[in-house]
Amino acid sequence: MAVSGTILPGVSKEQVQERAAAARQAQTVWARYTLSERVRRLRAVWAEIDAARPRIVETIREETGKPVAEIETMEIDGVSLILTYFTRHAHRILKDRPVSKPWFFFNKRAYVRHVPRGIIGLITPWNMPFLIPVGDAVPALISGNAVLLKPSEWTPRSALIVEEIVKATGLLPEGLFQVIIGDGAVGAAVADESDMILFTGSTASGKKVARAAAERLKPVVLELGGKHPMIVLRDAPLERAVKAAVWGRFANSGQICVGVERVFVEEELYPRFTEAVAKEIKSLRQGEGGEDTDLGRLIFPRQLEVVQAHLEDARAKGARVTGGEIIDAEKLLVSPALVLDARPDMKVMSEETFGPVLAVMPVRSPEEALRLANDTPFGLAASVWSRDVARAEALSAFVEAGLVSVNDVLSHYVVCSLPFGGVKDSGLGRRHSDEGMRMFCQPQSVLVHEWPPNLPEMWWFPYSRMKTRLISWMTRFA
Repeated sequence: MAVSGTILPGVSKEQVQERAAAARQAQTVWARYTLSERVRRLRAVWAEIDAARPRIVETIREETGKPVAEIETMEIDGVSLILTYFTRHAHRILKDRPVSKPWFFFNKRAYVRHVPRGIIGLITPWNMPFLIPVGDAVPALISGNAVLLKPSEWTPRSALIVEEIVKATGLLPEGLFQVIIGDGAVGAAVADESDMILFTGSTASGKKVARAAAERLKPVVLELGGKHPMIVLRDAPLERAVKAAVWGRFANSGQICVGVERVFVEEELYPRFTEAVAKEIKSLRQGEGGEDTDLGRLIFPRQLEVVQAHLEDARAKGARVTGGEIIDAEKLLVSPALVLDARPDMKVMSEETFGPVLAVMPVRSPEEALRLANDTPFGLAASVWSRDVARAEALSAFVEAGLVSVNDVLSHYVVCSLPFGGVKDSGLGRRHSDEGMRMFCQPQSVLVHEWPPNLPEMWWFPYSRMKTRLISWMTRFA
């Protein structure tokens, strides 16, 4: 196996169409199950997946080189939290919702019903090959849909092992959950056959998906790139902020879309903060994914080039750079890098690095930090750090990001009651929360006339002046 992943043969467009037909047939069966039955079956499926945890951990480790601790906590336990939330709250979220109506409709009922969309196409990335696809499949399936999952061609086995376990349980209709292997062309075919698309990946690719969806008038949810600004005020809790900056950047070897990429520190705290960060980085244990490893390798070969280009640019523009040495190019191992005295014109401050590089810049005031934090096309995640929580919350309201934390990082994903997604070039729509589960459904508006059973409405034919005046009077009090 190549260290960057196993490239498996992709399927043809015709095969995608055949699988979509099977998925559509399975979905018609699944949608007729009661919500309680769907929840019961998915809990039972998850029990079988969780029972295969050692095998799943090893598969993900082989494909990604992640530390075992990150695989267990971020990937598998993360899905467990998602499944727990949606199976507990599905009935509340998806129940028929009564709505208000004009008073003269007193003899009618009006409500919104949530109807499955049909086939949900999940196009998922290589950085979280278990958490993202399985975590998104859970609410899609509970909602009564079928799922066609196109994982990254760099990490396909993590998804295939899930498909294998699901099939072996016999708990879901055959074809309801399918993994389709291939490159971008296969992803496009999956999008063509789906009734809704959820794409997680780069902004450039996301724009292509959005254009294709617009041509077909299909709903699409996009979670794209990020450039998390961490604003550290002079009164920030130093030890917690330092550890958050290091973990928030170097977890998953920096390959997290919501991970910290830029740190703006008020000048008064800057020397102590950067000294402590440098010391914390030196304590990281790097390896190839063992039990005693903190920092793994890169997953996608091109990211090694991006990391090196960003560090070279920072050095050329006067930054103080430590680390970033290539330990083993073939194994995609690069040491964690710290960029001090960063400036806005450096690539590490303006472009998504998506690797083990932390850039830190001094600022004169919170207002300068806020201006620089917002000076980016990205708007996924951000954080503000201060012992004055009220002040930090007030400042966070002006940060242009879909996910904002105060004295915390990277926790939004597992607080499933919160909508998860970005603004600006970081995406469209939201996963998780009530809103994120209902997005897998079509809202169907239902109006039921209850009584009297045989009388026509006064606004039906034939028209008359008297009826028109009476209707106008009624609407004034609606």
